[in-house]
Amino acid sequence: MPASRPVVVWPRIAVLLISCGALGAIAAWPDWDEPTRLTFLSVGQGDCIVFQTDGHTILIDAGPKRRTPDGGTGFDAGQKIVLPDLRKMGIDSVDLILISHPDMDHIGGLGAILKGVPVGRVLVSAGFEHFQPMLDRLAEAGCGPNKTVWLGPDQKAKVGDFTVEIACPPWQDPEPDNDGCEFVRISGDGASAMFTGDGSSFEEAEMMPGHDWSAQVLKLGHHGSRTASSEAFLEAVHPQWAVVSCGRDNEYGFPKREILDRVQRLGIKIARTDLDGDVEFDLGPHGWVRETR
Repeated sequence: MPASRPVVVWPRIAVLLISCGALGAIAAWPDWDEPTRLTFLSVGQGDCIVFQTDGHTILIDAGPKRRTPDGGTGFDAGQKIVLPDLRKMGIDSVDLILISHPDMDHIGGLGAILKGVPVGRVLVSAGFEHFQPMLDRLAEAGCGPNKTVWLGPDQKAKVGDFTVEIACPPWQDPEPDNDGCEFVRISGDGASAMFTGDGSSFEEAEMMPGHDWSAQVLKLGHHGSRTASSEAFLEAVHPQWAVVSCGRDNEYGFPKREILDRVQRLGIKIARTDLDGDVEFDLGPHGWVRETR
């Protein structure tokens, strides 16, 4: 395991967001003997993806937290799964956490992660800046204004040799919060990956013009729900792999058979956290390579 490294706090980030609409760059720390790796954690019915490169770590969503029938705290994937997995991976700090939207299967584990490891910033679409459920869940997680960055429509950051593009739709309450999900594309060194949270086919169509969402790896929208992953969007992304992040025998019946059939008909390989556990890709000579351990 490498020695502990400093946390990127970026006091200038808010200025950059206002002045030029860009996230800027995470400074490269030299000589970190760590792989460039993309891991879809098996967190049950929810999302948490870990991207590692050049000694930096980005999380996309934070895993679920479920309430007990009396309103108390039940299973918290942030505490029970994400933090132990980060430690096993040798990760002792996180530069960025991207929260796609305020549903508890995506933001629920945030509080435990913030308590468990140093975190630079939490990035959230500005569409949710005045949306009370998002504000309540950030507050519950202990994510205050000094930790939260509200993102405009299009942002871009450089992380080592990779570029992180974040596009936020023009969402307004009372539209379904799934349609406010961040679209995130990570690309560099011949590898690319695409994430749409729980974004629907409507949002996919809205976000396709003006963007290149092509990627080797795609996280299927909304856990393989029939509301997402339209044929047009799958053809635009043209992935080699589609990853379904969902819980075993989940109450929603995800992933839906018609979505799996659609993906397979297009010649896309499928990986599933409910059946495969953690789904891991390492950077190879020609992009992402699926790892099996």
